[in-house]
Amino acid sequence: MSFFLHDSYSLKDRELIIKDFKKVSYNTSLFVIRGIERRCTKYLMTENDVLIRDIHTICEGLVFLKNQQVQKAKQHVKQIWERLSKQDHLYYLEIILLKNILFLFDLDITEEMVKRSIKELEMYEALYETAELQVSVLVNYSYLLIRNEDIEKAMKVLQFGKELCASKKRPDLVCDIYFYKAICCYISRKKYLYNYYLKEVLQIICLVSNPEKVEEVMAELAIFVSSEEISKVKGKYEKLKKIQMKFEL
Repeated sequence: MSFFLHDSYSLKDRELIIKDFKKVSYNTSLFVIRGIERRCTKYLMTENDVLIRDIHTICEGLVFLKNQQVQKAKQHVKQIWERLSKQDHLYYLEIILLKNILFLFDLDITEEMVKRSIKELEMYEALYETAELQVSVLVNYSYLLIRNEDIEKAMKVLQFGKELCASKKRPDLVCDIYFYKAICCYISRKKYLYNYYLKEVLQIICLVSNPEKVEEVMAELAIFVSSEEISKVKGKYEKLKKIQMKFEL
């Protein structure tokens, strides 16, 4: 009896790791990534699982990336890409892996992998909810474009993501899209649009009451804007929270 209980708990742990890793993007906090990494380590102490081992390796790579050790991150996850790149077809769970190693490729290869992933995910719509993963792939790609100063292309990718959310009837997925649109507008000095998209992001976070998301947004925003601007954004968020609390009362 105990064997079956252990097996049941292991399966649940595996599903939760995959579920949480699917939500990971390049603006996910180091705290969250390390948490998934630790859970993988614990799971792998008793289970031999290739997918969880790959997730663990990618989390380690993302930690290197967060610490600005880009070459070390690329080398760490290279083995996963080499295996996936030899396949004629990508499975759903493999696309979950791929979306978080896009930083490994040159941008022209990344674009092809993104197009391939979005197209192949359409094949799984009858089996899985694919919109969240498609949006995550696009958001990660837009992040890489922004870091490579291709703001115009990043905005096009994000607009496609927004349209995808509308077509899939998933307005709950636009938060990260609006966030990176705000970043693009800030870099392009389009102040009005920057404030518009950022306000949308803060309102969404207020509605879902997600303090972890606030920390992620502030940490990512700090890469692109001044400390003075961060203080202003925090003030705007606190103001929105107070307004929301009044309505709740």
